[in-house]
Amino acid sequence: MSNSTGQANAEVSVYYPRWVEILICKLWFRPRMPVGKVRRLGLIERLMGRRRIRVLTRPGFLFACDQTDWLQRNLLCNRIHEEEVTDRLATAFRSNDIFFDVGANAGYFSCLALHAGVAGVTAFEPDPDTCAVMDGQRQLNGWDATALSVVPLGLSDENGRQQLIRGSDSGESGFGDWPHRQPVGRIEVEVITLDEYCRQAGRYPTVMKIDVEGWEYPVFRGATTVLKNPALRLIVFEALCDAKGVITDSRLPALLEGAGFRVVHLPRPSGNIKPTENYVALRGMD
Repeated sequence: MSNSTGQANAEVSVYYPRWVEILICKLWFRPRMPVGKVRRLGLIERLMGRRRIRVLTRPGFLFACDQTDWLQRNLLCNRIHEEEVTDRLATAFRSNDIFFDVGANAGYFSCLALHAGVAGVTAFEPDPDTCAVMDGQRQLNGWDATALSVVPLGLSDENGRQQLIRGSDSGESGFGDWPHRQPVGRIEVEVITLDEYCRQAGRYPTVMKIDVEGWEYPVFRGATTVLKNPALRLIVFEALCDAKGVITDSRLPALLEGAGFRVVHLPRPSGNIKPTENYVALRGMD
């Protein structure tokens, strides 16, 4: 594990010269270009190797992208990820917020929170290689090491160890069954309940984003104390839904409403409804 983490750290610290990145983005990663296809950078990669490509996102922070990963390729093309979630969080963040990014992946929403100037970010990501990538994003933007706490654990409804199923794209990795995942491997990782983590760390969130590929209910079940904390005012989470955008796992809204939240659909800018949609759990007048 230490070797793979070291390799990932080395990878994210090396980038193409800026003029090469500009050329790559103009030729291969323009807005409205199809995101799904990996670009063949050919001569550039043969001469310089495959490196991460830095892009200035629409919210205003830098992000180093791996163009073989769908989510990061989308960032290269469109400069924004999940526009509806980005906009909702960006307008909600306050300077005294503690943001918990659950299923942080390469750290886009953690970067969004740090760019917004929140008091602190805790990012949960069970894949050790992805954790190293996240710290590289922090360094790229010049944020202090104390601003971002990367927790290399998964969240669940009990403490222990769990098989993490790695997907063909990093954003598809997770626990349990997920119909949209193409598995490419498994590793055993440590998991903890959010209640137990917060008890040990003495740190509680005011805003959370949860993107755990079908593992939402175990995460919420392990967070009953955290959910009842009045300081937690906003949760954005992804869940499976029907053709009308209604969450198919009725336990999720029931659990959240029982903790004092109201749950509303967060629509995409296009208005389209896909098999997984984003939702906002709000407490009070937020």
